[in-house]
Amino acid sequence: MSSTRSQQKVYNLEAPIEEDQKKEEEVDEKAIVGVREEVEWTKLWKRLDFWIYFGLYLFGPTVGIVFMNNLGQISESRGCAATSSLVALSSSFGFFGRLLPSLLDYFLSRNRYMPSSPVSMAVSLVAMVASFLLLLIDSDIALYVSTGMIGVFSGALTSLSVTMTAELFGTKHFAVNHNIVVGSIPIGSFAFGLFAAKVYRDGAALDGRFDGKCFGMYCFQTTLIFWGMLCSVATVLATVLYLRNRKFYSQKL
Repeated sequence: MSSTRSQQKVYNLEAPIEEDQKKEEEVDEKAIVGVREEVEWTKLWKRLDFWIYFGLYLFGPTVGIVFMNNLGQISESRGCAATSSLVALSSSFGFFGRLLPSLLDYFLSRNRYMPSSPVSMAVSLVAMVASFLLLLIDSDIALYVSTGMIGVFSGALTSLSVTMTAELFGTKHFAVNHNIVVGSIPIGSFAFGLFAAKVYRDGAALDGRFDGKCFGMYCFQTTLIFWGMLCSVATVLATVLYLRNRKFYSQKL
């Protein structure tokens, strides 16, 4: 009887230890992956961080995509005949932009200088705002430089968004969660593209043209200012997202 009781006591003492070990393993696993919490896609709408992040993607990377979709008309309205070159420039720089966060992470993470994903997105968005302002200059050089910059930072934002979705909402439901976030692309493409088309048609009407084509800087001037303002809003949202999660990112470094 005494041996049985002692065995029961040992078992009861070991049970909490095993539970603590499991909890430590779960914490360690999250620390390795760098995940703030695991969130199912059905519960995303209950998270304020999700709506901030959704707005960030809507007013940031989506605007870069809308710009590229309208690049042909923008170059034509400015009298630039090298439309195909501009499209190739934006595509190639967009590819290198997607590689940029990985390269920076590889070289800077060794010295612990790599900024968090929201900070990196805020910096990229500031550069996009500057690019849209540069487009207001009536110069082919400004058009080429701005197109390259928007391509680079749009690509960087696309790459950073993948990392940030996993960081904020976990990896178990990553595919569905990220697809919900990028659902802002068709919404923004329709709304912001429709605004650009209206401004373009109004410019054509001022010229008295019946073919619907507009020529001149004013054809997209208002649109470029509007897109720059949207990127400014996205910059603010990225900053807010960092401030709300700065404790998590400080522990992650």
